[in-house]
Amino acid sequence: MHIDRYLTCFDTKNIPNEVVDTIIVGSGLAGISSAYYLLKLGIKPLIITKKKPGISNSFLAQGGIAAAIGCLDSVDLHFQDTINAGKGLCIEKNVRILVEEGLERVIDLIVAGVEFDRDENGFFKLTREGAHSINRVLHSKDKTGYEIGKKLLEHVKDNVFLAEGFYLEEILTDEDKYVGILLSDGKNQKVVRSKSLVLATGGYSGVFLRNTSAYNVSGDSIAAAYRSGCELMDLEFIQFHPTAIYLEGKPGWLISEAVRGEGAILVDENGERFIDELRPRDEVARAILKKYQEGHKVFLDIKPLIDKGIDFKERFPNIFNMLKEFGLENSTKIPVSPSAHYTIGGIKAQLDGRTNIKGIFAVGETACSGVHGSNRLASNSLLECIVSGYKTAYNVYINNMCSRIDYTNIDNDNDAKKQMDKPERENILKRIKTIMWENVGLIRSQKSLETAIREIESVYDALSPYCNVRYLKDLTILCKGIILSAMARKESRGVHFREDYPTQSDEFLRHTILEKNFEINFRRF
Repeated sequence: MHIDRYLTCFDTKNIPNEVVDTIIVGSGLAGISSAYYLLKLGIKPLIITKKKPGISNSFLAQGGIAAAIGCLDSVDLHFQDTINAGKGLCIEKNVRILVEEGLERVIDLIVAGVEFDRDENGFFKLTREGAHSINRVLHSKDKTGYEIGKKLLEHVKDNVFLAEGFYLEEILTDEDKYVGILLSDGKNQKVVRSKSLVLATGGYSGVFLRNTSAYNVSGDSIAAAYRSGCELMDLEFIQFHPTAIYLEGKPGWLISEAVRGEGAILVDENGERFIDELRPRDEVARAILKKYQEGHKVFLDIKPLIDKGIDFKERFPNIFNMLKEFGLENSTKIPVSPSAHYTIGGIKAQLDGRTNIKGIFAVGETACSGVHGSNRLASNSLLECIVSGYKTAYNVYINNMCSRIDYTNIDNDNDAKKQMDKPERENILKRIKTIMWENVGLIRSQKSLETAIREIESVYDALSPYCNVRYLKDLTILCKGIILSAMARKESRGVHFREDYPTQSDEFLRHTILEKNFEINFRRF
């Protein structure tokens, strides 16, 4: 499977060109955080967003944000819980930065006006989620991501350049030097040149048929970064959330782990509990999957939570409204199953956003900095968005001080001239997602992965004659990287489980790196 450097036809001489200091692609919490701190440094970025700012997965995050802010907590304890959850693959220096500076950034949020839930005495209500040893998750009802993002967006929206309705088609480079980006609104193309590019476009759980991802967030920009020369890291680690609503033909909307943290339990159709609900998510998800494979059904029983005196509608208003849409608002047993949720892998980057290509930065779920190891500790993801956004802003400032805009002209043409109609593109997209769900899901094997490779490469070949399938090609490129990474890791660790290699192996206490031409290497950091 040969991939071209560029998948879109263009000539920068014949396309409108614009120039800014810094571009941020994506308007979720990682992108908005980066913009928030860039503005404090005197840099006015351009934010590119497919829809409107704040239409993102992070703004939908229900549970909360973890920080060692409780009187009985400590950053050392938060550090150790994160390390334990990561099963040997956390990059410890980055985890230390995450938990120490994360506490400071959470205080920044409080000062900025984010209203976390408090008790009648004014103390923060801290809840506990899976694999935490103490209550340390701050929350705003069940819409924490929205509350944080809304407050930061208030500070940002009128002070940045904004391009709504555009999406990234190509990252332009000249001999591995960053030049700019090619944008499209579906009809017209535009080139924007800058000194720095911040990629904050979310993860890639959307490549799976059953997923909790919203707004078609599926990782195509990660593949575009790969084509530009960025290395990708740990793509095999995809976290499947244990509890998404399971109704035939309905979307797999997430039911936050905070619901289990408050006391809800998992039971089968006989009402029998079969797992400690606060064990790491991968263990809980596989236990649920096993129940289904044995012919059982699985429900999230919220009656124990209600028996504790918790008003479900008041504590989880968003989830209650979602259940109401499905006619489940009066049910205490909610049908659930695992769903692809959070992707630990991504563009290899430092926690300060730096990638192996100067001028290109990656933040949030788009990036992989090693803070999650092989299994993310619950509610560390919003924390990562804030910390990496902060640190990336300072590195962008430094990069801009010693960089110049590159005006090199770049063009690309190919022999593909045919147009694929929308229904066929939708069929191809569903096929990609089905291949990944059936063969590269919660439980994998050499046989299933080999099947996935053959079928994904077949899809890519079928796309070759068409000139309007850049998005689908980028997804197949990313999927092949995920599959190759999963094949290379011949062990089970964290969220990566292979039934033919069901145990951990010290041989694989290393990170998988996807380099050019689909070459996989392992590295220690």
